[in-house]
Amino acid sequence: MASSSFGPVEIVVLAFPAERVPAEVQTAVRDVLAAGTVTLLDLAVVRRAESGDVEVLELADLGDHVALTDVVLPGAGLAGEEDLDEVAAGLAPGTNALVLVVEHTWARGVLGAARDAGGVVLLSERIPAEVVNEVAALAAAQD
Repeated sequence: MASSSFGPVEIVVLAFPAERVPAEVQTAVRDVLAAGTVTLLDLAVVRRAESGDVEVLELADLGDHVALTDVVLPGAGLAGEEDLDEVAAGLAPGTNALVLVVEHTWARGVLGAARDAGGVVLLSERIPAEVVNEVAALAAAQD
């Protein structure tokens, strides 16, 4: 099977109304990683304290804040300072965000095979779950 160095990569930012990432979210991330569907390339936690001060925690700084410190990040640094500044700007006081840079591992072989066959990716577009669910509900209501 043909493969590329990396499949498509996406930055996913999950914000929470607390200064810690909920345990159930940490578990869900670990489950997805264990399934091999995506590869975690980089991660950070951005926190805005009640005082308004911002703290960015990279993997080495996470300690017990997020139970993902045992992962190896082959793309450490992909969530750049500009990305993290943008996340921080959108956080209200007393909140935090988990920033995940994930590779769609499942797509490596498909994209590699297409490239080896002379093909190219003509379109790759992410549609938010909320939009998909709304459109699906509208379509179901018309049936």
